[in-house]
Amino acid sequence: MFVDAKGYWDPLYQAEATVEGGVGDPKLLLRSDVIKRLSYEQRQDLLHEPERLLACSRVREIFTTPRLLLLHPERDGRILGTYFDLESKVREPLLADPDQSPQQAREQLLKLAQKDYGPHSLPVLANPQSHRYHLRHASHVDTSAGVVELASSYQAEAQGYQACDICFDAVNRPLDQDELERSLGRQLAQQVESQFRLSQDPVLIERVQRVGRRLVSGNQLANNYRFIVLESEKINAFAVPTGPLYVTTGLLNVVESEDELSGVMGHELAHSELHHGRRQYEQAQQWSWLSLLAGIATRNAWLYNATQMFGSVLTRGYSRDFELEADRQGVWYSYGAGYRADHFKLTLQKFLDLERKRGSGGFSWLQTHPGSEQRLQEINDILGRVEPLRLLLEEIEPVDAGLAGHLQRKGSEFLEDPQEVVRFYGAYRQLNFPEAAKSAVSPAQ
Repeated sequence: MFVDAKGYWDPLYQAEATVEGGVGDPKLLLRSDVIKRLSYEQRQDLLHEPERLLACSRVREIFTTPRLLLLHPERDGRILGTYFDLESKVREPLLADPDQSPQQAREQLLKLAQKDYGPHSLPVLANPQSHRYHLRHASHVDTSAGVVELASSYQAEAQGYQACDICFDAVNRPLDQDELERSLGRQLAQQVESQFRLSQDPVLIERVQRVGRRLVSGNQLANNYRFIVLESEKINAFAVPTGPLYVTTGLLNVVESEDELSGVMGHELAHSELHHGRRQYEQAQQWSWLSLLAGIATRNAWLYNATQMFGSVLTRGYSRDFELEADRQGVWYSYGAGYRADHFKLTLQKFLDLERKRGSGGFSWLQTHPGSEQRLQEINDILGRVEPLRLLLEEIEPVDAGLAGHLQRKGSEFLEDPQEVVRFYGAYRQLNFPEAAKSAVSPAQ
């Protein structure tokens, strides 16, 4: 069984996407005895966002199939898929061969997902000399280098191979932007850790790492972040591109709870996840990323320039727009991890009071993240709009913890269209589940 859509499970589009062995109309994936109780509008609301249904704790009571392949729109001329085993809760990505028609790509991914042993990526050729792996049919592979065939890209990466940028441009973006950003992160981390003493206090280390792990897992962030405590009286926290994230002992003396700490750390994670370092560098150079890479002969030159620029970011801060964007996203990271996101404004208020009392000077969060009255007001506005979602989640949590968790992580979707989320849950409640029909949902204001 599969579902294929341009971002949503749109029944009209499904009629054009049917392939042999698959299901073109997503309504056929749902139990007929419950779907028939929904109006057309309710079906549209329910099928608007597939990730919500797949996050439901009662997912096996909703779907007629134990396995499902969600096909995504074409990206860089290729079809991506996500395979779900609804019984084992396995979730794996699949990637079709390049240079195939959309119909051929769908058929290929469907065959992979229909194997009895589950989905497997296509076989790859691994070059032990370059430590790169390629698609098996690639014409640019050096066969004299003793290449070996491996069952999948997962197996290749487990053995230390990296993807060929030409074969897997949908995975490693053009010209290896991500690897350059990781290189910058490693370079900056070395500089930071050579200039500051790392705390050896097990209580402080565990406190910071516990909050960091919860933020990453609660929001399903992909980066493997490290969380490090620096011995410094300065009140500061910052993340280098792709991590690590650093918190000073001075800041830990100011924040009184993990809820307050989560707001600051969520803000810094947002800078990294939103690529603010790279984006600010691009703006500062007034070049596009591709032009920048074409104009710099070596990575060492790029790293030197970018490191110099990012050093100034750590002392002067990001642009106002990036700071506000990190505020907004940081609130959602804190909220998605189950913390009291409203405590972030307590932290900002503390920083405001400290700024008035002491002045912000020095290398600190007070200087690089000015706590202006306007900024505090904008945070209050975001938190005010969170309240209707909190009330909705209080109703959903006893009925379906999985769905509640998904909606909490995707809270920003609620701000974009609260009524759409409420309509989705209204349709979900009608799926003949007595536990879900105990109370009525009031539209969010």
